[in-house]
Amino acid sequence: MLLIALSTAGLLLAFSAFAAFGLPWLLMGNRAFEEFSERRDQQMMACVLGTAAVTLACVPLLHSAFVSANPHLQLFAETVMGVPERFWS
Repeated sequence: MLLIALSTAGLLLAFSAFAAFGLPWLLMGNRAFEEFSERRDQQMMACVLGTAAVTLACVPLLHSAFVSANPHLQLFAETVMGVPERFWS
């Protein structure tokens, strides 16, 4: 289920990046980004898309940190959360 959700999120992220930056470049060429350093809306869109891409890349790594019935994953979750071992004893 996580694979399907991540695949869908990646596809939608790629489409939104294409719609925001690829399509104007296809229509106008390099002129589309001549004023990129002056336009805050394009910079903010690029930052949001970059943050979403990094977050999407980190989800599989942090998914195993969620609390689970599996003892190995529970131990990993305690390590990530910083719970001391004497707390459970």
